Amino acid sequence: MDLFEDKIFNNNPLYMKSLIGQTVEITTTDSQSIKGVVYVIDPIYKTIVLHTRESSPKKHDTVFILYHAIKSLELQAGERDKTYLERQAPIDENVNSSAEKRRLKKWLQQMYINVEEAGEYLKIDDHLLILPPYGLNNCICSNVIVLEKIRNIINLMPTDFV
Repeated sequence: MDLFEDKIFNNNPLYMKSLIGQTVEITTTDSQSIKGVVYVIDPIYKTIVLHTRESSPKKHDTVFILYHAIKSLELQAGERDKTYLERQAPIDENVNSSAEKRRLKKWLQQMYINVEEAGEYLKIDDHLLILPPYGLNNCICSNVIVLEKIRNIINLMPTDFV
């Protein structure tokens, strides 16, 4: 297997995000089968965090599965658990998200970066997504080098930039 080839997620952060709240069955390289609800997937290292159900619906175990240990991933029939998709309220509710999005987009364009809007996200050349509230920690990218370069550029944006 090619070191950079991603046969499970196809290096697609949007696909990874779509798995959150879904029930999946993962077969590991040592032929174990683990079934649970996807809590989160690290888009860089592709580690999956699953909540596996115990006897009671309110109790679960948390299982971390490293990417190199995944042989296959299968979606199970059933509805997505929407509680995994609920977002916490932003710390500062006075921040105008759309204004911050426009401000960041303008800054990135001024830095000659090809950025476009994709719904509520900012998208850079099909490689990187910036999610609300559009800060340094809201970037998703499978390439660590690209991720750090964009974070550094965002960090350089003056606080009074309009």
